[in-house]
Amino acid sequence: MLAQTTSMCAMMTAVRHLSFDGFSGPQLVFFRGIMGLLVLLPWLLHTIRYEPKILSPPQWKLVMWRSLISVVGILCWFLALTGMSVSDVTAVQFTHPLFVVMGAALLLRENVGAWRWSAVLIGFIGALVIIRPGYMPFNPLILGILVSAMSNASVQLITKHVALNISGAVLIFYMNLALVPVALILAIPNWIWPQWDQFGWILAVGALGTLGHIFLARGMKLADASLLGPVDFMRLPIAAAMGWILFGEYSDMETWIGAAIIFIAVLVITRREAMRKAS
Repeated sequence: MLAQTTSMCAMMTAVRHLSFDGFSGPQLVFFRGIMGLLVLLPWLLHTIRYEPKILSPPQWKLVMWRSLISVVGILCWFLALTGMSVSDVTAVQFTHPLFVVMGAALLLRENVGAWRWSAVLIGFIGALVIIRPGYMPFNPLILGILVSAMSNASVQLITKHVALNISGAVLIFYMNLALVPVALILAIPNWIWPQWDQFGWILAVGALGTLGHIFLARGMKLADASLLGPVDFMRLPIAAAMGWILFGEYSDMETWIGAAIIFIAVLVITRREAMRKAS
């Protein structure tokens, strides 16, 4: 999980760096998708020889929905990174496990007890501490991060249903495949041709993003659920360090306090879920 956390933070840093060069959010998402497909190409060519039907998953409708929802989430995520610091985006993104609990209760009819509902409420109080409505000028990009968090939650709930029957690499392949045409259409009006010295950063966006998803799938299989929350919180100090070193960006104390409140809420949710599964 630490490898996944570091990969995602490094990818976000690469996106932020390229945004300073004038690349739009959709164009960066296009780079993410096309480079991700190139990273997966060796796996695809090798696997399809022995499993020719691997790209015809049994629950293909859910796979398509997962891919389209991922497109929305990644577009909003990258758009936010073009106008907000890496650490601020990361802090607000911590709300996504709260949306997972809400989705599990409202859509999947899972039994969510008082402890987890209380944790959700506390988590959103933490989000309000970060956003501070009425005290700071509202940044509409925060809505993009919240939409991204809701999309991530939806993707996680769908993955929970299909993971036993479909390889994680197949899910990542279709996600990248969906990213490319949608992002390209949105990127064309503001397209900028990259320079040779920018290709390393562009490759990093696709490669690190894809590796991050692979590490995440691996970590969820091997690690105990109670460990994932604390390790995932390492994203904030890692992202803050990268943003400060490379761009001179830093988050204020309220953002750190809000993120800590969300982290405590997520930790409660994670531990209650682990206890529920153990009982």
